[in-house]
Amino acid sequence: MMTETPPTLRLWFMDWFGWMLDHNSLKDALCRTPFQEGRLPGLSASVPLPFQLPCRPLLEKRISMPRPFPEMELREHAPNRVVFFLPQSGTYLRSAPTGADSIDFGAPEPREWETFFPMTMEMLRGLSLILKPDIVSLKDDAGHSLPAPALQHGFTLQFGDRSLPLFLNTAALIQIGQIMPGNTTSLALTWSADTPPTPVTASREAPTQPPSP
Repeated sequence: MMTETPPTLRLWFMDWFGWMLDHNSLKDALCRTPFQEGRLPGLSASVPLPFQLPCRPLLEKRISMPRPFPEMELREHAPNRVVFFLPQSGTYLRSAPTGADSIDFGAPEPREWETFFPMTMEMLRGLSLILKPDIVSLKDDAGHSLPAPALQHGFTLQFGDRSLPLFLNTAALIQIGQIMPGNTTSLALTWSADTPPTPVTASREAPTQPPSP
């Protein structure tokens, strides 16, 4: 009798500094790499659906290598932010800004450097597009264009003098990732947990047509 495979969700993880948790295949070790538009990191996690915390993530390397990962538990740290807890040592995974390979498992408590933002494929696609203002443009309800954004620490996008927390805008990231070329969609951006969402229009440029012969 065949058994059904339980449904899972694949996630990638951004660290506090806007870098991605990744896998160094030369060293067969965890590493961190800058977020790159359109590139999937070499490390992801499969978690059971429905996605509920705490849970045991199955970490998977894109390039299969033999070294096992230590046993880890994914725990909620704040809404849409998680930490990796190591039950055997009672410590946390830490991603530090001191170099590309600054990953360790010895943090005694979960603070900023131990916090990660879990992202689906759709969210990664949306963030990639929003960071390309020549491809996706955003306008407020008055028709004014938002400045080109920059990815900052603390899981935020900086639009001029305004900071947009990514963890408050997961649905908007997914919506942006789903816009087809040449189309426009309405969405809402949440700039602060204390303020209501504001309406925004997102437009994606149509692909340029080659000149007729």
